[in-house]
Amino acid sequence: MFLSILYYIVLILFLIVYGIFISLVWLLTVWWDKKKRIIAATTYVHSMMLFWLSPGWKIKVQGRENYDRRRPYVMISNHQGMFDIPLIYAIRPNTRWVAKRELIKMPFVGHALLIHGDILIRRGEASSARLMLKKAKAELEKGVSVTIFPEGTRLKSGKMNRFHEGAFLLAKMAGVEILPVALDGTANAFEGWKQIRPHTFKLHVLPPIPVETVRNTGVRELSDLAREMILTEHRTMRPDLYQE
Repeated sequence: MFLSILYYIVLILFLIVYGIFISLVWLLTVWWDKKKRIIAATTYVHSMMLFWLSPGWKIKVQGRENYDRRRPYVMISNHQGMFDIPLIYAIRPNTRWVAKRELIKMPFVGHALLIHGDILIRRGEASSARLMLKKAKAELEKGVSVTIFPEGTRLKSGKMNRFHEGAFLLAKMAGVEILPVALDGTANAFEGWKQIRPHTFKLHVLPPIPVETVRNTGVRELSDLAREMILTEHRTMRPDLYQE
């Protein structure tokens, strides 16, 4: 309990310092770093600090070789909790996140979304979805990846929900590869407000779905293919969740 309280105190102080620091970085780089590579590198350090600040927490990554930083992808992942985003930063991506607009009101999180140039969407609004696709396609054309959680919302059990089709429509529009990512550990890192320690977060980067497959496969079929890839991998990561 004491370590959990200490973690939250240190975390709040760290987030305040980070918020000031990343704002300064943005002011110094906004004029010339159009792909926001410096912001992405700063966010990587910030994300890893969320794990490094907690004794007993560690990250295990598999499949780093499947991610080529020189290429833009539509990255997709299963969705378990707020720590999903910092966990994915373990592979040091330069990416724009598609996130629900309500997050803009959250302390620290909303500020980071604006600085980072992420793409906000109002769920259930067709016009917002169309605008998201337009902005996301523009980022991909600049050579910057876009990351989407196709489930939209997460299940408390940690299992996978059904996939929405937006990410796959975007990949077809932009003509880019889809990079599936399976993650685990963010749904059960806390018991109430107390941290679980020791605890391991897992991130498995799967082989990308080639452009040819993206182009020649229907959106629904493409969604089913990607979901099956991630689901199969997640079953190996957490077989206990899928026992009948």
